[in-house]
Amino acid sequence: MTGEVLGSPGRLAVFGAYSDHDHYQRNRVLVALMRDLAQDSVLLRPAEAGGDHGFSAGSSLVARLRRIGSDLLSLWRHRRSLDNCDTVFVPYPAYLEILLLLVSGRRRGRRLIVDAFLELHSTVVEDRRRFRPGSPGAALVLWFQRFTLRRADLVLIDTPVQARLLRERLGREAPRVLSVPVGIDERIWQPLPSGGGRGRLRVLFWGTFVPLHGIETIVGAAGLLAAQALPVEFHLVGDGQTADAIAELLQNLNPGNVQWRRERVDSADLVHAAQQADVVLGVFGASAKAGAVIPYKVQQGLALNLPVITREAEDLAAEPAAGLVTVPPQDPDALAAALAELLRQRAQGWEPRTREIYDLHFSNAVIRRTLAEALVP
Repeated sequence: MTGEVLGSPGRLAVFGAYSDHDHYQRNRVLVALMRDLAQDSVLLRPAEAGGDHGFSAGSSLVARLRRIGSDLLSLWRHRRSLDNCDTVFVPYPAYLEILLLLVSGRRRGRRLIVDAFLELHSTVVEDRRRFRPGSPGAALVLWFQRFTLRRADLVLIDTPVQARLLRERLGREAPRVLSVPVGIDERIWQPLPSGGGRGRLRVLFWGTFVPLHGIETIVGAAGLLAAQALPVEFHLVGDGQTADAIAELLQNLNPGNVQWRRERVDSADLVHAAQQADVVLGVFGASAKAGAVIPYKVQQGLALNLPVITREAEDLAAEPAAGLVTVPPQDPDALAAALAELLRQRAQGWEPRTREIYDLHFSNAVIRRTLAEALVP
């Protein structure tokens, strides 16, 4: 970093009920980098912070509301600690904390940086399908995002496509929106040694089974490769919204080359699974949202120096010679063909160089430099 002009948030307060466990590594990374850039910093968090956020804590709506209320009350008690700070950084999800800052009067006179991470309307309405497009619920989500994020000075989000969409959604009064890569814990996601040219191709997918993953495309490709009697075996890890539908699809197709560990596991377990894998799969959904993100699993696979196959995306340039391959969305034939080609290449001694792609485009060093440049007065 010698000779580089860096910006600083000055005296920084990290404020919020955010989670920083394995499923929210972005928060862990951004908080560490923002604190590293600051002159000094203070963490203002609820006593129970660190596990699931209140939005996802507990199995019932009552449990979630109770946790959210408790977190907000705890943060309210911290409000006077903001008085000596120059900058407030609110990690994802930042919306309720922004309201709390407005009500407490602590927004005035301080630079406010918030992490939106994902464009809220496209996530809730278009991907998770919680509300119908154009419905009153969808309109409320859009209004809530606009009302809260317009109060920030700088909003972070994960890709240039998402940044462009968020600017459009926020309208003429939009604050500055900055794209920074998703961020992974590089202490965990280190390059793996080559597995050599094994006779079988072990394919690994992990995730929370949300619609944008397009896991039905993976199952379809497995069926096609099984019909060709190619030595390709699929290992799925995860559970979530679409898991029941995938279980039914597997039962109906019965491809015979798919194993599924139906549970959410931590990063150490995923790295252990990756040590046995030859290729990592990304996302294959057909939605606009699926093409607007570069998810954790893609960047983690690149960091491991494993080949990665995922759907085409505007912000992700394929580098097949290095091992990053993109295919059309929701296309089992294209995925099956890409895997068959990888099987052939490995038999000829080809080795991936995907860690180079990660270091150049997605690493923590890239994120730090992007933040520092954005903070220069």
